[in-house]
Amino acid sequence: MKNRKRKISGFTLIEIMIVLAIVGMLFSFVGVKVMDSYKKSKIDGAKIQVASYEQALQAYYLAHSMYPHTSQGLDALIKKPSVGKVPDNYNEGGYFGKKKLVDDPWGHPYRYECEDYQKYTISSDGPDGEPGTPDDIKSE
Repeated sequence: MKNRKRKISGFTLIEIMIVLAIVGMLFSFVGVKVMDSYKKSKIDGAKIQVASYEQALQAYYLAHSMYPHTSQGLDALIKKPSVGKVPDNYNEGGYFGKKKLVDDPWGHPYRYECEDYQKYTISSDGPDGEPGTPDDIKSE
């Protein structure tokens, strides 16, 4: 009988480490792209929410010929205001279509300003949460 050596085939530790390094680099490139897309989607979401507030404010304006005052805030879109010029024919269902206001994608309430009942601004402080910075999202 001949004594045969049995050859065991498999991967060496170096080969496995090279494959893991390549896979890790691929995931790091994909991860950066995913995070950029995630940040952009939050900004786009805030713009969409501002647009929905603008639509609700337009419905309020059509019903009352004025926008809510800053002191009334966006709450005037979901419940009858109790300060400032209070509309007589307030729609008890509200104008926003929801029972509560929605915060921006970063968890902060939207800012609303309207001092003359005619011109308003809605804004989000953006990703940094600081007002007055370039990343703020504002109504047009």
